[in-house]
Amino acid sequence: MLKIRRLSLNVRTSGPTCGTNLEFGPGLNILRADNSSGKSTCLQSIIYGLGLEGMMSPSRDIPLPHAMTDTVEIDGQEYGVEESSVSIEIENEQGEILTIGRPVKSTRFDTTLIRTRSGPTLSNPGIPYTQREYFVRRSGSAKREAGFHYELAKFLGWELPKVTRMDGSEGTLYLECLFPYFFVEQKHGWSGVQARIPTYLGIQDVSKRSAEFILDLDVMDMVLESQRIESSISLIEADWKNVDRNISDIANRAGILVKGIPKKPNSAWQREDLVSLEVDPGSGWVPLDEEIDRLAGELESQGIQRITSVGEVAPEIEEALSLNQDRATQLSIVLSSAIEEWEQAKRQAQSLELRIEALEEDLRKHKDAALLQRLGASDSYGLPDETCPTCGQSLPDGFEITDYPLTIEDNISHLEKELTTFRSMQLDTNRVAEISQVRVFRLRKEMEDLRTTIRSQKDALISPSSLPDAAKLTQRVRAEEKLNALRGVRDSVESSMDELDSLAATWRQNKEALAALRRRELTTSDELKIRSLKNSLTSQLEVYGFRSLEPRSIDISTKTYRPSHEGFDLGFDLSASDMIRVIWSYLFSFMEVSREFQTHHPQLLIFDEPRQQEAARFSFQQLLKRAAENGSAGSQVIFATSEEEDDLTSMLMGLPHQMTSVPRGEKLIKPRMT
Repeated sequence: MLKIRRLSLNVRTSGPTCGTNLEFGPGLNILRADNSSGKSTCLQSIIYGLGLEGMMSPSRDIPLPHAMTDTVEIDGQEYGVEESSVSIEIENEQGEILTIGRPVKSTRFDTTLIRTRSGPTLSNPGIPYTQREYFVRRSGSAKREAGFHYELAKFLGWELPKVTRMDGSEGTLYLECLFPYFFVEQKHGWSGVQARIPTYLGIQDVSKRSAEFILDLDVMDMVLESQRIESSISLIEADWKNVDRNISDIANRAGILVKGIPKKPNSAWQREDLVSLEVDPGSGWVPLDEEIDRLAGELESQGIQRITSVGEVAPEIEEALSLNQDRATQLSIVLSSAIEEWEQAKRQAQSLELRIEALEEDLRKHKDAALLQRLGASDSYGLPDETCPTCGQSLPDGFEITDYPLTIEDNISHLEKELTTFRSMQLDTNRVAEISQVRVFRLRKEMEDLRTTIRSQKDALISPSSLPDAAKLTQRVRAEEKLNALRGVRDSVESSMDELDSLAATWRQNKEALAALRRRELTTSDELKIRSLKNSLTSQLEVYGFRSLEPRSIDISTKTYRPSHEGFDLGFDLSASDMIRVIWSYLFSFMEVSREFQTHHPQLLIFDEPRQQEAARFSFQQLLKRAAENGSAGSQVIFATSEEEDDLTSMLMGLPHQMTSVPRGEKLIKPRMT
């Protein structure tokens, strides 16, 4: 829940100090004044004070008129605006009160700086409330602790979800996407249903995601789960490509051709039927298994052939065998040590990565603090005094530290130097790890070759009494090496193929889960909420005198959550006045559903000049009645209107409300009483 308690506009001119103070109570609030008296300025100041002007356009210009930014006319004389600001007092569902101040024009503070006080400063300025400073309308304002929208979402009790962007990445569902459901400004807000939804933020189906969050639909969880599954599928497909690339590298180096591996997983993946390994022994491509069997058969036939006597060379073979066995023992120790060094280098690299992440986070916080200072925040912003200002660790009781051992700029410089050092250490460690890895691979290959030699020497010693000639011996050694190499490549490819099988199985599971999610219909709770939304919408249209269509024929689309007729969103086939009635009904229906069900609606609705397109007096009177009923039920509704006071008083007769009426010829922004 969000209630606007008070609004204060302050303008210091070259002449008198000007401004206005407005108080808003619970229920229906009417701000009545003639055209060009400052009503829209006040309502837009609420949006500006909350840092939400991005809901209206991506422009960085101040969305307030010249009376707050340039000149103020007083008694026919214009005075230049030297400084101006907006202050708002808001209250949440827990009764917590927050006062927000934001400069409009200032020589001391940047307009993206927001200062808050944890209490009703406008109502009771004498108490020293806790002050904090934040930034807004800058990258990170919805995600960082120093960002005001991050704090505002917490104040409202909202956890803003992650949604999919147009480029496929994930981002936050910003507050600017939600507040068009709670505020309709005069210039463009009445041109259509959700005319001010900010599509420029690049969020897919932004109005749909916003409606799902406000209504707290279960389908929102399904959407987020779908996004997580889609992200997992993307990661699996990336892993698949890496494994495929690894298989190709291993096979290509051995002269083996791999066929049948698709570029990404698919539901028809069966490696036994699709994948083949082929090698060319000189007579054309043949299956790898056939070539391995052929080489093994040749070696086996050579092994059973009669071998010449080895009597004269037997002692040398035995001595070499003994030396090789000793060397194998030593090499095993060296290999074990090399593996340990490699593991240690990897652990050190991981430790450095964690340290660098911590330093980067600390640097970001200090840069946020420096940004707030540049925007005009007080020097009191900083780290809590019970934490180390360099590493952020908690300090034991009894440690004596100053508030700022270093200035923020010095801390930033120190952290940047630390990061440079640790990143250099990380590069060195990664190089050591890479060298260690290469050394391990080399020692393993050396061990494999040595074991092959030992096996050959043992075979020679147990051979018959004769040895083959040198040519046959060389041929046998080469054939054996080739056979072992082909078997090794086959084993490596088979291991990688096992990994592809695992990835394919996980990919299929995710695809099935995603398809099941997409087949799921709305939950009972969601159906009840949408039905309640439709009932509220159509009942209001009947009461307001909607005539373009039969009100009961209008539905709420489950694809867009907007009013629809015969499967199409309501659009230009409506009369202008009936479009206004649809907007009234649609936004009030969200508010009314939120009192029947658990939702994220703040129970706040602000309309600037709701009687657009010369809507009938009867219709406007019924809107006032509906607003008063919602106000009596606990909502806050704020209307700004230029209706004649007598006529407005007549329409409000008997309805609970609070009205502020500006006398004819006067303006809301005027000289303050001294």
